[in-house]
Parts: sequence; structure tokens; C-alpha cells
Amino acid sequence: MLAEPGPIHARAVPPAAPPAPLTEDDFALLRRAVVCRRPVRNAARTARFSAFTILIIGVAGIPLAVLSPSWLGTVMVAGICAIGAVEYVGARRMQRGLISAAGLLGTNQLVFMGLIVAYCVTQMLTFSAAATESSLLPADVRSQLSQLQGGDLELDRQLRVWAPLAAYGFYSLVILLSLCFQGGLAVYYFTRKRHLRAFEAATPAWVQRLFSELGV
Repeated sequence: MLAEPGPIHARAVPPAAPPAPLTEDDFALLRRAVVCRRPVRNAARTARFSAFTILIIGVAGIPLAVLSPSWLGTVMVAGICAIGAVEYVGARRMQRGLISAAGLLGTNQLVFMGLIVAYCVTQMLTFSAAATESSLLPADVRSQLSQLQGGDLELDRQLRVWAPLAAYGFYSLVILLSLCFQGGLAVYYFTRKRHLRAFEAATPAWVQRLFSELGV
């Protein structure tokens, strides 16, 4: 006799995947927005690195301002810390794609450059060769060397000649470097405004909100 066929079990059909909330056009729009936002994202990273660097310099100068107080040192430390804080705020705004971030960061770098130039000019105008000699060669050391060599020290004459040249040369170099670095960074920030405007004009609000929520 032929065996009766067993019961036929129906194979469960997996449920259909829900449709994607975004269409291919939406994905293409996201890819274009990522490319358009790349210069803005790079500027935000640059500003964040600059902010941390400036803040580290400012915080490191606080002990020096406390141990050796002077009005110039206090102004410099306070100014550098304030500039670092503004740079961080500008970096956050740049990350969010706000057009105002470009002007804020560029102006902040110009203020930083002005602070450095003012400090260097003040140091050059108030430079004293006699004070430098006194700090490098205290009275007791000069007296001992004078007794050994007799009369005026050759080292004194060398300091009178080279100390002003070294001081003016050093501060002039700092001014030149500040013009190159802070001035160049200010130009870089100001030119990011066109990229911010292009991103805002070419990107729908929901995509901008998505980037802001994801922090990219």
C-alpha cells in the first residue's frame, strides 16, 4: 500500500521590509550637501584647534602673571584667554553652519594680531639696555668680574651693542610671524563666508538640521 502523504506545512513568508523614509533623490541631495559642507567642516576643525591652542597659552601664562605681576602681562594673559574663548564660540557657530561665524572668527584673529603687535611694540619702546645688563649681570657678579679683568668689562660693552639688536630683532620677528599666521588665518575665515552661504542656499532646512543634530 502506498503511504499517505504527510501534512504539508506552509512556509512562513517574511514580512516585507518597510519602505525607506528617504528616496534616492534625498540620498543624492545628502551626498551633494556633504561635499558642499566640507570646507565649512574643515574650518570648524581649524577654529577648534586654534581655540584650544590659544586657551592653553593663556592658561599657562596665568602663573607667570601671578608670580611676576605687571599691567602688561595681566592684559596679555586676560586678552589671550578672552580671544581663545571667542575662538571656541566661533568654532561652534561654524560647526552649526552659521554665516556669522566667518566674521566672528576673522575679526577675532585680527584682534589677536593687534594684541601681539601692541605687546611687541610696547616692549621695544620700553626696552632698556641698562635693565638688561642689570638682570644678566647682577652687581655682585659684575664686581667680581671687574676685579678679575680690571676696569670696564668687555662683556658690558658687548651687551650694550648686542642686547638692543637682539631685542628689536626678536620682537620684529614675532610681529612678522603674527602678520603671517594670524593675518592669514583671518583671511581664511573671512573667505569661508561664501562657502557658508553656498551651503545655506543649496541645502534644505531639514538637511541642515540633520547635520546639526549629528554634529557633522
